[in-house]
Amino acid sequence: MKLYKHILNFLTNRKGKGGLFKFFIKLPLILLSFAVIGFSKIKRGISGAKAKDPGIFTLSFGNINLGGSGKTPFSYSLAQYLYEKELKPCIITRGYKGRLKKKSM
Repeated sequence: MKLYKHILNFLTNRKGKGGLFKFFIKLPLILLSFAVIGFSKIKRGISGAKAKDPGIFTLSFGNINLGGSGKTPFSYSLAQYLYEKELKPCIITRGYKGRLKKKSM
């Protein structure tokens, strides 16, 4: 349990021992995140892709570059919950390597 508290304190930036150590661990990650943001902006600028307002309430799940974190099962469960609340959810996917078959609610 003590390790869990140390990890939680590390991730939530709580003050404690190892401030310099935390800085040197997080610095490359922060620089990498800025690089990813910069490359994404450049890519969008080159391709001319613009965000469009769909005109309806929209949820978007996860990172489009990485998979295997349970986004599809979660979105299906959320859609099922919303359907039970008498709403009309719709799931739109690009279908990349997905194995979930069409299911009726």
